[in-house]
Amino acid sequence: MWLAMGIILAVLLPLSRVIPPLYAFRVRSRIFRWYAQLRELENRAEDTTDTAPLLEELNQLDRHAEKISVPLSYTEELYALRNNIQLVRKKLQRTGTH
Repeated sequence: MWLAMGIILAVLLPLSRVIPPLYAFRVRSRIFRWYAQLRELENRAEDTTDTAPLLEELNQLDRHAEKISVPLSYTEELYALRNNIQLVRKKLQRTGTH
């Protein structure tokens, strides 16, 4: 019995160090994968004067971001993404009016 407990403990101890960072990575990846699309959209905005299609893509991205579900402790990163979407939206709207 003690041998089995020792083996279980020997296996669980290293796992207890690996699981929390892996969990954090999985949760953050739900948010951070949208940043690539946001950056690509912003880069395309520099090469065009017609911002209407880009604004529609940005609105779609924002709708997706609204549906991302994360634990309460990770909402700061979700709100940062949504704030960055708003910054790009303002930039596109300024470009479209000039």
